[in-house]
Amino acid sequence: MIKYSEKKALIIEDFAEFARAVGTMLRNMGLIHVDTVTSGEAAIQACREKKYDLILSDYNLGTQKDGQQVLEELIEFDLLIPECTFIMITAEKTAAMVMAALEFQPDSYLTKPFNSQLLKSRVDKSIAKKQAMSPAQRLMKKSKWNEAYVQCEAVKQSHPKYSSACLRLQFECLKNAKLYDKALQLLADVIYERATPWALKGMGSVYVKQQDYDRALDIFEQMISEFPMALDGYDWLAKVQHQLGRPVDAQRTLEKAVEKSPKLLKRQKYLGQLAEQNNDLDTTIAAYRQAVKFGIHSAFSTPDEYVKLTKSLGRKLQGNTNEDRKKLITEAEGVFLQIESKFKEDSCTQFRGAVAHADFCSIVLDNKASDRHLKNANKIFDKIEEHLTAENSLEIAESLKTLGLSQLSECVLEDAVEQYFDDANFIKKASKLTTNKDLIKNASKANKYNNEAVRLFKQNKYNEAIRYFDKAAEIAPNNVNIRLNQAQSMLKQYQSVEKKTELLTKSESMLRAITRLSITDPRYARFSELNRLTQLMLQKLH
Repeated sequence: MIKYSEKKALIIEDFAEFARAVGTMLRNMGLIHVDTVTSGEAAIQACREKKYDLILSDYNLGTQKDGQQVLEELIEFDLLIPECTFIMITAEKTAAMVMAALEFQPDSYLTKPFNSQLLKSRVDKSIAKKQAMSPAQRLMKKSKWNEAYVQCEAVKQSHPKYSSACLRLQFECLKNAKLYDKALQLLADVIYERATPWALKGMGSVYVKQQDYDRALDIFEQMISEFPMALDGYDWLAKVQHQLGRPVDAQRTLEKAVEKSPKLLKRQKYLGQLAEQNNDLDTTIAAYRQAVKFGIHSAFSTPDEYVKLTKSLGRKLQGNTNEDRKKLITEAEGVFLQIESKFKEDSCTQFRGAVAHADFCSIVLDNKASDRHLKNANKIFDKIEEHLTAENSLEIAESLKTLGLSQLSECVLEDAVEQYFDDANFIKKASKLTTNKDLIKNASKANKYNNEAVRLFKQNKYNEAIRYFDKAAEIAPNNVNIRLNQAQSMLKQYQSVEKKTELLTKSESMLRAITRLSITDPRYARFSELNRLTQLMLQKLH
């Protein structure tokens, strides 16, 4: 028996009259707590503030995020409790909607118009299944893989109709516990009975984990052959083909997926990257155009697709008189305006955009505009508060060098080499751009010291590790990883051997020196945790 009076529901609907009608149906079912929002953004915010048991979302929410994008973000940002049922409501039956629905599957669908009886039937079934499965899912969120596996076994006995869902969770438990042989055996048994997309994808993903790319290739090829509408199979196959050094095949695979479902932003961006690598300029432009178009209201939109589109358009115009130059120039200028507007608070992106704009103007022989944007880039560079990524640094340095600004190009490279000296692929590319050979030599030395320090740290020789980290820091004083390593080594030394207060104060000093780390940087979580531990230990001294 479902106690609807204890459930919280959210209706996402931009048509007020229909939202009221659905709200009435839910209240007649016994729900007391029913919230309504009219946009995707408001829905995301509501789910940040409150945990809902039932979400009913229209697919078409006007000109903003659609219901599928809402579901994608709720999943990505972990804003749904295991018990939550998400039902998509739609009046559409377009190919785009149907294919989008295959990407992030809601728990159920309702086609407008519908009555209260049909609504209750769908909600009853979905919530009953969620209630049965949620204990295992809660254990999985706590990484209690063995307990979750056993819980799923119990659900299979008490609710045989949920056996398939239980098997999927059990596979995830085995995979996360790194029991790969058992995971593969479970999937082999499932596939022996009847091949399913999830089982094939799971098997292929395990082979990828084991770096057995040839077997993974066979599985994903089988998956898209038997289930051509299982679009994540194309994504996996493309990644494996790329890993095996077959970028052209990877591009062709993704093109098939994009043809079926163009709306997934991450897929369009990956297609653009592959096409760029394959020197397929038309596909590069088309992919980044789509990424910009479908990313307007997406939380997964980044400056990359915007800058990459302008650079691709510039290459298209370079030495080409057959294209509609005016149309392409207008398109590029429009994208630059979007960069300035959408990412105006991001100084790194503004710098990157200004350099790209100068580069583009140089290509179309508008030298006055090029000089203007370069001056702007110089001003922004002095104000940048975060580190550029390795890839962006190379892109910007190359553009600046082409534009004759070798000095600024070297400044960008120096900062990047100091940050990413342990990235062999980056150093190889940077060495071809810089004229400062000592830069690469010092990077190699810093990397050598850092690697030795890490080796000593793993052997619990913290004092010796600190000495080598210090040597690396002398060469690269602003390197975030070295600072974090130094701080962590000092905390370990304090905890294990020497209860010297100066170790804590030095750790605190090291962490305070990290001033250009963005909260979106993957290292920020480690930085935050080390800060917390340092402050906790210092507080215990008082």
